[in-house]
Amino acid sequence: MNVISALSSPWAIQPEKFDEILAVYSSHLRDEATDLDALAAKLGRPVQRREQGYTVTRGVAVIPLHGVIAKKMNMFSQISGGCSTQLVERDIRQALEDPAVKSIVLHADTPGGTVDGTAELAESIYRARGRKPIIALADGLLASAGVWIASAADAIYLASPTTQVGSIGVVTRHVDYSGRDKRAGINVTEIYAGKYKRIASEHRPLSGDGRSYLQGQVDYLYSIFVNAVAQHFGISSDSVLSDMADGRIFVGQQAIEAGLARGFMTLREIVDHAASGRETAAAPRPDPTAALRAAWNENPALRARYAGDFRTYEMAERRRRPTGAR
Repeated sequence: MNVISALSSPWAIQPEKFDEILAVYSSHLRDEATDLDALAAKLGRPVQRREQGYTVTRGVAVIPLHGVIAKKMNMFSQISGGCSTQLVERDIRQALEDPAVKSIVLHADTPGGTVDGTAELAESIYRARGRKPIIALADGLLASAGVWIASAADAIYLASPTTQVGSIGVVTRHVDYSGRDKRAGINVTEIYAGKYKRIASEHRPLSGDGRSYLQGQVDYLYSIFVNAVAQHFGISSDSVLSDMADGRIFVGQQAIEAGLARGFMTLREIVDHAASGRETAAAPRPDPTAALRAAWNENPALRARYAGDFRTYEMAERRRRPTGAR
């Protein structure tokens, strides 16, 4: 993800963290602090340069889900001390195949991150249900994309009564650089084909059509987020919308009462709990789209009704009926 796409891509993250990341990106856009060593001095701490991995204690693999979540370990994840969904998925896959590992704990402290990569990681965790117990521990903060991922585990626990969980939602931003360009004597002429190719260009003020286009993207991704959480928790999308997904942060017991977590455990306690075998793996889940896909393929009228868009049909069906009880 380059600077421009980072500024305009949808994120599932706490808004204040989003502001911080965009400020860093904007400084790079102005060719400021491009040296990571200089940036480390400015931040007062070293940037992250190491790759992820997991530790095993008494047959329990602890996999970190710390900091800003991104698909790859690029510049902003180094700056924010974040994690890569690709590397987390790799570690989970290795832990599932590791004979020394009996259970997996996702140790999460994250404000969320990019939508890109999050859905794929969550889906891989959900598909792994039934192989080995996978438990998520929210330790400090579990927000937005972090909830998306953790909800796919067999259970979520909170490390303390002050642990924060929630901020389910999607955010994007349009940045208008036309004033800056004008002050710098820069005149940008964009040559493109297709009405929506540059509908929200950063080189001019956002138009009404551009705003509608971006809002449509955010709304669509939000519905995917909500439906995924509903599927993972085995509840209806309406329940997620009414009880969890209005962007609020729930603290401690509030998160448990909202259905976002089962209870409290410290990291030591959850490792003991997992090592004891008291947390069993959930039953393997059938492919939730198999029946829908079969109906879709066999019914031309259904395809016509949804203009050939299977994803829209799938989301409509998930909203209409619960996905089972957890």
